[in-house]
Amino acid sequence: MHEVRHFKRSCGECTACCTVLAVDELRKPMRWACEHLACSGCRIYDARPKGCRDFDCLWLRGEIAGDESRRPDRLGVIFDSFRDAATNDSRFVAFEVWTGAFAEPAAAALLAELSATREVQLSSRDGSWRMIGCSRVAP
Repeated sequence: MHEVRHFKRSCGECTACCTVLAVDELRKPMRWACEHLACSGCRIYDARPKGCRDFDCLWLRGEIAGDESRRPDRLGVIFDSFRDAATNDSRFVAFEVWTGAFAEPAAAALLAELSATREVQLSSRDGSWRMIGCSRVAP
């Protein structure tokens, strides 16, 4: 049974995930624009694969506070959280939409705020990864 999701936010014109995330069903590698992406959005939206249908960034889910200035295509960062399938560890990841986005004032301030209470894995546009923030240690 397909889970019905209710969000107060919508993607609107944002297609950041189409240019950053890998889509196995389409053989689309990470950090490459999808071949189905057009100026008007996704050309196969109604028939898009499960990997695309199932992804909702944290901004869309309402888990990133703030207005549309924090939408991924405007902020330059896509946030996601999930459990690692191999380790069952919780992961909080920030994907850079364009080179240098992590250093821009709005994104840097949000990253500092979020990393004050958790580890944030940064996936830079150049393919490098690094960790910021504190590690929570169980008492």
